[in-house]
Amino acid sequence: MSTTSESLRKLGLTDYESKALIALIKAGSGTAVDIHILSGIPRSAVYGVLEKLKERGIIEIQNTKPKQYKSINPARAIQKLKNDYENESKNALEQLESMYETVAEEKNEEVVWTINGVKNVTDKIIDLINDSQYDIILVASYTGLNKITKTYPVVEKIGEALRKRGEDGIKVRITGHDMEASKNIKMELPFADVRVDVEMLTLPPIKGGMIIVDDSKVLITIISDKGSREDMTAIWSKGKQVVSIFKYFVDSRWNASEPIK
Repeated sequence: MSTTSESLRKLGLTDYESKALIALIKAGSGTAVDIHILSGIPRSAVYGVLEKLKERGIIEIQNTKPKQYKSINPARAIQKLKNDYENESKNALEQLESMYETVAEEKNEEVVWTINGVKNVTDKIIDLINDSQYDIILVASYTGLNKITKTYPVVEKIGEALRKRGEDGIKVRITGHDMEASKNIKMELPFADVRVDVEMLTLPPIKGGMIIVDDSKVLITIISDKGSREDMTAIWSKGKQVVSIFKYFVDSRWNASEPIK
């Protein structure tokens, strides 16, 4: 278990700031000299540390001679630190995402990435679904998907993510190779445009599937047998040429498929 000082540092305080706050709470109030003695912070650093805590709004100062310092209620202090931490995290995320997107645009994105493991693949699929802006199309072998869902319930979250995006107005299209399974999907996701690839009905089921989002990202799953359990691997890319190739294939199969009413 983390010490109080370690926990405070994780909320954004420096080592000296956490020691000064702890000393103030233990003492109730005190002068800079008191805090120096109680906390072990060098005397030359105490005033700067206390000023920082004041700027954070977690200590109060009485303009006596010498000045007296007092912590606010611990619950309020921690809430202020949490709010500051969350705001800084949000700002950092926005800046890092901006950098990430800029670099991604400048680099050659015709790269294909590999993801291993059911949870990792599922998480990536859900990320793609959640990031969609206007269109999601899935091609799936429901026989293999249903089987792996029974082993790994986490896969069911894909349906939950699709349902939410459908409710948000995102166009969802699903095509499969099993008539009965396609009808079940239509019942579960009535907002989706579901079709069955009639030309594939007589062929052995493909152990995997594909998702294309906004004509700009593609992920292909491969379900493999690992003893008595199934595992999942995926490759994904957002390279324009890679996506366009698979998009052409998916569109051609979509147009040849039969709508489920």
